[in-house]
Amino acid sequence: MKHSIRFENESLYFSASHFITFGDPEKVEALHGHNFRVKAEIAGPMNRKSYVVDFVVAYDVLKRICEMLSHKVLLPAEHPYIKIKEENDAVRVSMPPLRWAFPKDDTLIVPLRNTTTEAIAEYILKLFRQTLEDEGAFDYPPAQYALTVELEESPGMWAIVRE
Repeated sequence: MKHSIRFENESLYFSASHFITFGDPEKVEALHGHNFRVKAEIAGPMNRKSYVVDFVVAYDVLKRICEMLSHKVLLPAEHPYIKIKEENDAVRVSMPPLRWAFPKDDTLIVPLRNTTTEAIAEYILKLFRQTLEDEGAFDYPPAQYALTVELEESPGMWAIVRE
């Protein structure tokens, strides 16, 4: 039998800007921002203390991930055409003929091909799982737990990723 715990709280959000590429040939949409909301669920066996994962520990991990993403320009490190170069206190980004420069402290280079809401949700899920594992939150082998992350980019528009 599996149980699950769910996190849905007004404090699980972050504001960030991004742009995505689409089409063939690749087109770039304008840099813009969202007030992203995060929901998450952990399904797994109950431990000897009769819980799946300590709510406080898991919530704290998810909140820290939101804080790390908040007020950043999210840049895709693995995009085949976008080049990112860090110089002193700036991050220079190019996808000819377009070029941008951002303050280094205001950017976060993420290991994604594109910073779509779906990809960001998957990134959050991977960070959530890895941090829970690193902090010893699972009492049983990690493979016995399944995580879900939901990410809202605009009211009523959600990307959902499930393991």
